[in-house]
Amino acid sequence: MRKSTILAKRLLFLALMLGLALPTGRLLGADQADQSWPEEFDDGSIHLVLYQPQVDSWKQDRLEARMAATATRQGQPNEVFGIVTFSARTEVDKETRMVALEDLKVTNVAFPGSGSSQGELTQILRSHIQGVVTISLDRLLADVAVANAEFASESSSILKNDPPKIIFSQSPAALILIDGEPKYQNVEGSKYKRVMNTPALLLYDPATSTYYLDGQTRWMAATNLNGPWSQPAAAPSDLEPVRAQALAEEEKDPHDHSKDPGTAPAGAPPPTVYVSTAPAELIETQGAPQFSPIPKTQLTYVTNTGSDIFVDVKKQTFYVLLSGRWYTAKTMNGPWSWVAGKKLPADFSHIPPDHPKSAVLASVPGTVEAREAVIANQVPQTAVVKRSEAKLTVRYDGAPQFKPIEGMNLEYAINTPTDVIHADGRYYALEDGIWFVCDSPLGPWVVADAIPAAIYSIPPSSPLYHVRYVYIYGQTPDWVEFGYTPGYFGAFVSDDVVVFGTGWWYPGWCGDLYFGWPWTWGFGSEFGYWTGGWFWRPVGGYWWYHNPWNVHRIYNGHRHPNWAQNDPERIRGNANVYSRWPASVVLSRGLRQPPAAVASGQHADLYAGKDGHVYEHRPDGWYQRDNSKPPQKVKATPNLNNQSQARSYGAARQSEFQSRGHSVGMPHVSAPRGIGGGGRMGGGPRR
Repeated sequence: MRKSTILAKRLLFLALMLGLALPTGRLLGADQADQSWPEEFDDGSIHLVLYQPQVDSWKQDRLEARMAATATRQGQPNEVFGIVTFSARTEVDKETRMVALEDLKVTNVAFPGSGSSQGELTQILRSHIQGVVTISLDRLLADVAVANAEFASESSSILKNDPPKIIFSQSPAALILIDGEPKYQNVEGSKYKRVMNTPALLLYDPATSTYYLDGQTRWMAATNLNGPWSQPAAAPSDLEPVRAQALAEEEKDPHDHSKDPGTAPAGAPPPTVYVSTAPAELIETQGAPQFSPIPKTQLTYVTNTGSDIFVDVKKQTFYVLLSGRWYTAKTMNGPWSWVAGKKLPADFSHIPPDHPKSAVLASVPGTVEAREAVIANQVPQTAVVKRSEAKLTVRYDGAPQFKPIEGMNLEYAINTPTDVIHADGRYYALEDGIWFVCDSPLGPWVVADAIPAAIYSIPPSSPLYHVRYVYIYGQTPDWVEFGYTPGYFGAFVSDDVVVFGTGWWYPGWCGDLYFGWPWTWGFGSEFGYWTGGWFWRPVGGYWWYHNPWNVHRIYNGHRHPNWAQNDPERIRGNANVYSRWPASVVLSRGLRQPPAAVASGQHADLYAGKDGHVYEHRPDGWYQRDNSKPPQKVKATPNLNNQSQARSYGAARQSEFQSRGHSVGMPHVSAPRGIGGGGRMGGGPRR
């Protein structure tokens, strides 16, 4: 990294921390917004216009792009057309869906036919396009998805797809999972024992052989974990102090959700309780399933449920979508078996994009939505971390205990909620997207600037599989740049779609404390394109899990899974894990979305062709803009049409995010059909 760039970073950091005014020019600081495209500026007697960058290649944190430009000299009527190509390092903020293009280097400036002005224009543009440029993430993704930009891809994971225990209920129900057979621990100051290995507050009274389950506004009781569960007329009063103590030790939801949709009204009958010691999912309908046909297909779907349930009428076969995986059975009561997405009936890919069940298209291989989800799943969230400010303390339940990773010369700690790996004689710990290193499992920990390559070969059968999706992109004596893709939160590419969880069950640690490993099942996980992964969808609105500090890992690193979908804190901590760190640790660009704006129509719609020519898109077609000739109408090519579609599509997606914010499912603005190739994965040759 150049010394000037390092110095610029330091100055920017000081300005941000101290509230100093930044110097004018292209180095932008706090509260940065996406530039309006095209962008105009003046340099002496020359007026220049830069058009939206077009992505050629985006691999990890390196971007190569080109953009059309025009220059007009004062007193001269004709503008000169040119192309600027550049490379940059990308810093992505998925919370605001903005990208900062840093360390930007202009690789070529070409204004054919401009004569002696070529050198002057090159110098002006190299001087102007430097520092930090910002652009909407959705505009860049549109180029990848539609315009065939080259894109680095992670290899598809070979995951476990065995079906969980699928429970079907036609009435309100709540699912409680226990991580294996129940492990009990005395509750201090009471007669109860608590089942440790579950996030629920599940108590046992040995004197009466009765279990009590905290249901938020009620207590449920049973003499057997398998039920039946019922609400006692009067629950023992000594249960309330136990609940109060549990709540006092948890993270608090700052919002009142008593009136949220799906919350059971006061006095409503209690739901049916299902407790499972094995991985399970709950499918609930409001009464007997009600079916509705999907136009122009042989599919029907169940309308009175929040789950994704379909029937292939021709084969009289049920299909359900769970954690991004498809399962099929002849009846809703099973038995269920996994079906590869590529073997689904073809009609699934024909579900209309505006249909109520169109969100499942992201889980149907070969659809535009599936390609977009795969592409988005491989964009890293990045952050620049100050070495001296990032601190870590690892808490163990007793002395550190390690277990080997099968088939590898690595060990991992089993009695801590922090991911700790012993490799090459040193210890590496991962906390909220930042790697630390030390010579002892007890610390002191310092920010790492390199990770053993073997860590990135950890198999999905290991509970540490998710750590291989956190990367180090660069470092200086003061800073380290980190990044992670949604695999860190349990979103993996498999079978050409994005699924949730590895499918493996990893038995947790039970000592004086319980520490679980990531769970795939039991949460009704739903894909969220805007949020960069998967979020929980409590079936029927009943979420009876608690939120103690030691169980976060079972949620695959997500925070506040029981909070409402639109809670700002819930979205912020899960869309960008680095927002969990103090402001002094992570360099903040202050990226933000600009106010939604309507194009003024004052500029031409110009594109930088890959053949070195500038093209203008008009209502009646395409025109080539050469500096020595008048506009020449040309035949449209697939590449030009794709570029135009990508620009319009990206702007529409950005506008939707500005108006809707983060939400689950796929965006309402769907990708153009029948164009583009979904990005060219890998490192193949350019076209």
